[in-house]
Amino acid sequence: MKKIKKLLLVVIIVLSPQIFAQNKLEVVAEFPSERPGNIAVSPEGRIFITMSALVSSKYMVREILPDGKTIAFPDEQWASQPAANSTIKGINGTIGIQVTADNILWVLDMGNPNANPKQNPKLISWDVATRKLSKVYILPDTVLSPASFLQDFVIDLKNNTAVIADMTSSMNSTINPAFVVINLETGYARRVLENHSSLLPLDEPIIVDGIKVTHKKPDGQSIQPKNALNPIAIDKANNFIYFGAMGAKKIYRIPASVLADESLTDQDTAKFISFYAEKPISDGFKVGENGRVYVTDVQQNAVGISSAEGYQKLVTDKRLSWPDGLAISNGYLYITANQLNHLPLLNNGADSSKPPYYVFRIKLD
Repeated sequence: MKKIKKLLLVVIIVLSPQIFAQNKLEVVAEFPSERPGNIAVSPEGRIFITMSALVSSKYMVREILPDGKTIAFPDEQWASQPAANSTIKGINGTIGIQVTADNILWVLDMGNPNANPKQNPKLISWDVATRKLSKVYILPDTVLSPASFLQDFVIDLKNNTAVIADMTSSMNSTINPAFVVINLETGYARRVLENHSSLLPLDEPIIVDGIKVTHKKPDGQSIQPKNALNPIAIDKANNFIYFGAMGAKKIYRIPASVLADESLTDQDTAKFISFYAEKPISDGFKVGENGRVYVTDVQQNAVGISSAEGYQKLVTDKRLSWPDGLAISNGYLYITANQLNHLPLLNNGADSSKPPYYVFRIKLD
């Protein structure tokens, strides 16, 4: 009987789809010191990344070439921090990046309130083919909070709208997450659904490899950050926007047309929010085909799939240490992994990073 049990265990391990998927994880690029943030892939397969805003980097936005090397995009001046006395050209720090079906690359500059002059956050776009600047939307103070931390976003081409997730800094005692919605035709921006329950995290720490994600403040006090609204995605048809708190375990969705409707109050807008699926603690997700939402699983070194049927892991690998951004293109899922939990900022002042950091891809069924 013991021999039969051992044989069954071997068969289960060999046939496990999660373990089989590990063998399909391909390295697209690796980085010996700088960390990739989020990722976007153009319709013809060009790959773009932001470099993590939590670590200094010479060029904030880069294109990954076929040989795995990177170059600044659209050019070295725009991809670098703004020069002195510049209020537009350059990027202070960024996480969010998207390429739309019309081959426009969008990047969200998080701004720098301590710069002189002050740098407000801005949403920028370029034509991928020509590298020419397309649009710049500077966000006014009226749609921000003192602790604004603008990360992921979506571009809704059907309603000509951008929707930004303002997580607000989890290093502060008070978080006020909200959507910042921009009308891409007029430039009018609104702050929507601030502190709605669907945007809020659970009151529990994030634990990775048995260690709590911990921030040590300048006064020496250690806190476990509570991470609110962060992952946000839109389906291919631009019908629904999917979102959730990084530090919570539910995905919600709302019709894209509702968030675009400037006539609705927050109370009216909230009526259209619906629960979609369970998820793990996650830093990003993307909507794929057949109702699948591909989700980074930061606590399990994994990427999984959330759907109406529940959550299941797609791939688990130790190299997926803090899987961050996702992109879907031409039948592949692209993944960045950057070990953010090993940074001193999130590791109680200690640096336990073990480079390199990666961009992967995996073939989807």
